[in-house]
Amino acid sequence: MGALTTTAIIAEYGAYYLNSGQNLARLKMLLRFGMETDKICTPIVTDDTIYQMGLVKTKSLVQSFQKAWTPKGEMVFTPNKIELHKLKVDLDVYPDDIEASWLGFLAANSLTRKEWPLIRFIMESYLFGQINDDMERNEIYKGVYAAPTANEAGLDGKSMNGFKYMLQHTGVNHDTTVGALDKATVYDQYEKAFELVLEEYQQTDMVIACAPAWKRAFLKDKRSLGYYNLSGANQIDDTLDFSPARVVGLPSMAGTNDWFITPKSNLLSISKKGENANKIDVQESKRCVSFLTDWYKGVGFGMSEIVWTNVAAAE
Repeated sequence: MGALTTTAIIAEYGAYYLNSGQNLARLKMLLRFGMETDKICTPIVTDDTIYQMGLVKTKSLVQSFQKAWTPKGEMVFTPNKIELHKLKVDLDVYPDDIEASWLGFLAANSLTRKEWPLIRFIMESYLFGQINDDMERNEIYKGVYAAPTANEAGLDGKSMNGFKYMLQHTGVNHDTTVGALDKATVYDQYEKAFELVLEEYQQTDMVIACAPAWKRAFLKDKRSLGYYNLSGANQIDDTLDFSPARVVGLPSMAGTNDWFITPKSNLLSISKKGENANKIDVQESKRCVSFLTDWYKGVGFGMSEIVWTNVAAAE
């Protein structure tokens, strides 16, 4: 069965094509998320399906002088790995489904269905935008991998482990002092959360990641407290005063009350065959046009020790 549902169009406009000037400009689509979370991550391309790293912890070297040889110092190496999961797109379309309908302007006389205008419309207006929206909305932050059921399409949000899964399972610092976020006090709460950060990192390029609604609440609370950017005309910026930390609203975190703080460089987005997310193989068989692609994706933290969050650890 194809992926074109025209029931409502046919019920309203009839099961026939009548050229009344309809065109692509009359086909409207809701806005979708772009890959905003990926934009703040450090991109890594790999040929591996598990990206392996090592964390090096050091102990002090300096000591007072004496003639005796008194060795001091140590380097401790611990593993850190991020697993990549393979994702795919499988879509079947029967272009004939739209020919005898108001949508018939997307049909053509060619026997080769993949040459019809409908296919170009699907490529340009549906596939790539939907892939980005799916990744941002369901996978990059909220995703929890589940092995697929044989011969059944996978469920939304089950294709890979997202950043929230990493916050719950990788030994980051879990805060219990800031309390439930409140729109009236969120600026002070984020300041209090930032003070949990190790002092040596408080002058680095840190992100305070949250849902877009909480970033807006932060800016409104900052305005109410009278904190303005003196370099602009009564501008409210997204920084915490006296620090380079920025509050970043991520669409992938929409609908949550979560926050996490880490250096921007610590956010890793790892891909294998990642360019395939922007490529589609179009195949035709017996009047069915199929669209397919596949690639690998994984996200995580380079060092979990420098991540602070209100997301509770998994039990």
